[in-house]
Amino acid sequence: MSLKIRAVAFDAVGTLIEPVPSVAEAYRQAALSVGLDLPSAVIRERFVKVFTADDTTEEHFTNELNEVQRWRNIVAACLPELDQARSNLVFDQLWDHFARPSSWRLFPDVAETFHWLAQKGVKVCIASNFDTRLRQVWGGLFGVDKPLDYLVISSEVGFRKPGEGFYKAVLSHLEESAEFVLFIGDDWINDVEFPAKFGFKANLLDRRSRSNRNNCIASLQELTDSNWFDD
Repeated sequence: MSLKIRAVAFDAVGTLIEPVPSVAEAYRQAALSVGLDLPSAVIRERFVKVFTADDTTEEHFTNELNEVQRWRNIVAACLPELDQARSNLVFDQLWDHFARPSSWRLFPDVAETFHWLAQKGVKVCIASNFDTRLRQVWGGLFGVDKPLDYLVISSEVGFRKPGEGFYKAVLSHLEESAEFVLFIGDDWINDVEFPAKFGFKANLLDRRSRSNRNNCIASLQELTDSNWFDD
């Protein structure tokens, strides 16, 4: 079978799954457990600022230890009122919290989309800057067939998006060349701009319909109406 697109690489968080409760609320509850009461809105503003700051090298090398330290730094920056001992306690709580499948849910369009792609014979992988906790999360979710060999995780392959090494790992995993792979995610730089730079087709998933970009979809269901997969 000859397809325009032979494989799809999906980002994970914000694309296929979302945290429940929200990140800001999870941080607020963890902070409360050590005596710090902050509004979720304050934590959310801090989180957005620190999370989007990329402190990796130009090549975006990473590993599991780097990711643990990165998240420890994020927690400390979001909750600077805490001393080191309490910050460590909160970090441990949050690290375990976000490793649990019950802290996440699939978006409602995921299962149907994966089923449709399988019927089309299209390969699928999840291409994420999460760490190895994603294996536990993804494997424990309900609602879709979820082989763990779908996963391409930055801390395992040694590079974070938008490092070129990460996208090469995706192509190696899918055993395809970039021109036949569609990259989909909710981050313009990581999931559209750089994949396109390296030869992928790419779509921004904007679930809140806030973007006016051309290569943008508001739901994964729009894939079934596209001509990406025509024979």
